[in-house]
Amino acid sequence: MLQPLLLIAFAGLAFPARAHLIGPGHDEFSWWLVDPVAVVLLLIATIAYWRGSRRRSRRVADPAAQRFRQRCYWGGLATLAVALASPLDPLGEELFWVHMVQHELLMLVAAPLLVVARPSGPLLRGLPRAGGRAVGLILRGRLLRPVWRWLATPLAAWLAHAVVLWGWHLPAAFSASLENTWIHALQHLSFMWVALLFWWALARSSQSGSATGVIYLFTTAVHSCALGALLTFAPTPWYPPYLDTAPHWGLSALADQQLGGLIMWVPAGLVFIAAGLLDVARLLNGGRRASPFEL
Repeated sequence: MLQPLLLIAFAGLAFPARAHLIGPGHDEFSWWLVDPVAVVLLLIATIAYWRGSRRRSRRVADPAAQRFRQRCYWGGLATLAVALASPLDPLGEELFWVHMVQHELLMLVAAPLLVVARPSGPLLRGLPRAGGRAVGLILRGRLLRPVWRWLATPLAAWLAHAVVLWGWHLPAAFSASLENTWIHALQHLSFMWVALLFWWALARSSQSGSATGVIYLFTTAVHSCALGALLTFAPTPWYPPYLDTAPHWGLSALADQQLGGLIMWVPAGLVFIAAGLLDVARLLNGGRRASPFEL
């Protein structure tokens, strides 16, 4: 119970302090107009994990597994930093395709790496003692346990992922996220949250030895690629705010959208297919070869 809920706390890193819809032709535009809240949370996550890992290093049963998880954690945290605390963040408000890169980094790179890392123990040990105990008590609460068990089932996680992905790409919802700070915050937060939930549910299903994970991944690849194809072949731009910003960067809003659609369609789809093929290989091997997502 503690592991997944503390992982979902990472979704808070995706909460932006403001929207950055400022064109490059304006004096206010800055490549480093990043969210200070995300920067502070990333620093806290860095220090807490480093301290917690040092405290446990002398009594580890499997040092090789620990090193692997540590590399996954630092890789996931670095990916979050690139997505949320680099020029990618303000540029994503100017260009749709950059916004897609940002979302794919959160959902397809950072989230699975953090799930594999299982960082809850080191993070809690790295916090001040009173703070670690308080967080642990909250996350082990009786109210959260049944809700999490239901959400972490493959069907519930698959549906949540699909609804959030398609819902936020509706023209009205996506355009609103570009024009309103709080809606923008909710968009990033929900993308990160469902991504962590999605990969955690896959990790749990890998323990059963069934083909659930294969179906889970390939059907996700199908619907996410379908959305990417719709964006790519749409005859007109879906998101009016980019009509003003994309031309500053030498792209029409439609070309910008087509590039973003291709990013969702091809590279993102390949991630789900590759993960599904790994699960197929595990099943063909009689389940003897562990999945990288297996808990």
